[in-house]
Amino acid sequence: MGGNDTVKNRIALKDILFFVWPIMLANILQITFNFADTLVVGNYVSNEGLAAVGTASPITIFFTWGMNGLSLGANVLISRMIGAKEYERLDKAVFSAIAIGGVFGTVIALFGFLFSGKLLELVSAPADIISLSTSYMRIFFLACIGIGVFDFGASALRADGNTKDPTLFLAIAGALNVLLNLLFVAGFRMGVVGAAWATVISQMVGAILIVIRLMKGKGLVSLKPDIKLLDYDLIGLMLKYGIPSALQNQLFSFSNVMIQSSINSFGSTFVAASTAANAIEEYVYVFVDAFPLASLTFISRLYGAKDYKQIRRTTFMTFLVCGIGAFAMGLTIVLNGQTLLSMLSDDPEVIRMGMYRLRYVTLFLFLNGLLDVIVNSSRGMGMVNLPTIITLFGVCGFRLLYLYTYFASHHTPEVLFSCFPLSWILTMSMQLLLWIRRYREVCNMEE
Repeated sequence: MGGNDTVKNRIALKDILFFVWPIMLANILQITFNFADTLVVGNYVSNEGLAAVGTASPITIFFTWGMNGLSLGANVLISRMIGAKEYERLDKAVFSAIAIGGVFGTVIALFGFLFSGKLLELVSAPADIISLSTSYMRIFFLACIGIGVFDFGASALRADGNTKDPTLFLAIAGALNVLLNLLFVAGFRMGVVGAAWATVISQMVGAILIVIRLMKGKGLVSLKPDIKLLDYDLIGLMLKYGIPSALQNQLFSFSNVMIQSSINSFGSTFVAASTAANAIEEYVYVFVDAFPLASLTFISRLYGAKDYKQIRRTTFMTFLVCGIGAFAMGLTIVLNGQTLLSMLSDDPEVIRMGMYRLRYVTLFLFLNGLLDVIVNSSRGMGMVNLPTIITLFGVCGFRLLYLYTYFASHHTPEVLFSCFPLSWILTMSMQLLLWIRRYREVCNMEE
């Protein structure tokens, strides 16, 4: 779809697959690189080092997911501009998007650097790893500048159907991250600090690559370095569309931060086990990330072109393929869980405890993908705030209530991890009802 002046009359499954395969490849590469990083830390540092990174992870994800969600506002706005053939405003939109990414990334980097220790205290990080976690986080947060620029630049390119270039740049940055981890952690024995610096350097390289690509001006979207293109009205619209997505991502990750606090209550060995299982679990996100993004991009473009009849069929196709793919991946991981976990740790307790997460979270992660496909379809149809409010109560609210009631009186790993699938089922049921209502409203607009 890159560079097309019109929306196709009929979006076929092959169009969706053509859009998502580079994103899926990017996810596979990124997750593999992250897995390699975990492998390096687990084998060349210690279980404490692995636990330190794992304890920091939900906090850092809270901020990075927030930026990623915010960048979807650029995707929605630019997709609609392309669908409505408002090409004359694209240069302003792209420049404004990159500006938002740089500013927000810098603010988050400064905040994280200054308050990493306090954030770890809030999640009750185990005393034997809090110093390591603090050192790791302070450096890691500097990467947020590059992450912000990359996310907004990638959203602009994907709105034009270009998913290949962001994939290539992720691959380059990820490979660099692994090489630097081997150099800093395995070679120079810098520990978790070396892992953090590897992330910072690789993310900055990724941001530079995407800016260079945008400045070359291929396709409909391009970056022209002219401050006069900064458009506060477009920034306002991007934030209007992006803030609900950012809040939803942060609600998910905030509840995960609270769950991390509960994971910490089982001790550093259990934290290491959950960290190892989570590194494997990330492979399910190959589907969970790609298809919701396709839903947002295609539905936004159809909505901008006033081609409402295709919305239901496109949403259903995306929903079905996402669910099948994510479930198959999750099942494969669970069936081979002990072998996979043994690659990250030779501690039998870490392997045994890690299986809890694989059985109760990884296997059901496809529900998260289905939920996000529906939510992004609603947002593509112009419904901005209600999906976020429902997620607030259905995910964050339910999980907090669950942790402080049922889990408090049934303090077991099985009970703890069960809150993930239960919250996804509850929230998806409500989001489906909302989607049906919005779709009917959109169809009535056409009459």
